[in-house]
Amino acid sequence: MHAMTSRPPSPGTPDTASETATLRSRLRHYRRRAEQLQRALDRRLPIEQAKGILAERHQIGVDEAFVLLRAFCRNHNRKIDEVAQALVEHRLQISRHVAC
Repeated sequence: MHAMTSRPPSPGTPDTASETATLRSRLRHYRRRAEQLQRALDRRLPIEQAKGILAERHQIGVDEAFVLLRAFCRNHNRKIDEVAQALVEHRLQISRHVAC
């Protein structure tokens, strides 16, 4: 039988506890980043849908629809994601002739 001897790590050898702490820190960072990206995506989806609704309703391009959406929000001091959600849920109509 061979007895296992514990030798101190040689200089420059990373210790397991330090590596584990570093990996946990990175994991927390990447989880937070993934959550941020998911929230941004969730916020963006109704805006894209609202652009499509406005484009179809007014027979305009999606870029012009976005200009229309932004102008409405500016003129009514409302957040774009809230207005977009209201459009998607059919709780709001936006005229094509919003003053820019």
